[in-house]
Amino acid sequence: MAGGQLLDVTQEIKLDHDNVRELFDRYKATSDAKKKRAIANTLIREMAIHSDAEEVSVYNDYATVGLSDVATHNKEDHAEVKKLVYAADSHGFDKPDYDDVLAKAVTAFDAHAREEETDQHPTLRQKLSAEDNNRIARAFLKARTMVPSRPHPWAPQTGGIAQKAAGAQGKLHDKVVETLTDRDFVDVKYTHPEF
Repeated sequence: MAGGQLLDVTQEIKLDHDNVRELFDRYKATSDAKKKRAIANTLIREMAIHSDAEEVSVYNDYATVGLSDVATHNKEDHAEVKKLVYAADSHGFDKPDYDDVLAKAVTAFDAHAREEETDQHPTLRQKLSAEDNNRIARAFLKARTMVPSRPHPWAPQTGGIAQKAAGAQGKLHDKVVETLTDRDFVDVKYTHPEF
């Protein structure tokens, strides 16, 4: 355990949500093009990682707490968010409407995030034992290290083995693309615990 403490999956998920919100605030606050591009790259990476990590870990446990329909709804939301994040990733930073394309992705991500925080997380905290909550939180953190760092909206969204296999291939592909295109990133404000 991280420092002997039990983790809360809802807090780890919200940390990602807060990073996306904070990054977008930074993006809107700067006029430095190089910094904006690095922040945009980081936003895209964070939204992509977060969505896939939830799908291959957290949502698989929703049925045990009576939220299987919610998991299906969340995956549908994620599919839409991934399409918008993909559009931002492929649109071209230098195009005049890039800010609008990125804003659509962040707005969709944030709408889904607020629904999770308001409607779903209280139920999870109530229905999960401390041990199950910790187990799911750790699975989520592990999944964050294994999923692609860029959006792949046409990859399987099942949360099962097909998505994990596609994710492994996508992660390698993303590393090559990020290296070849010399993408810069910024640090996120909030960090997950070591586990």
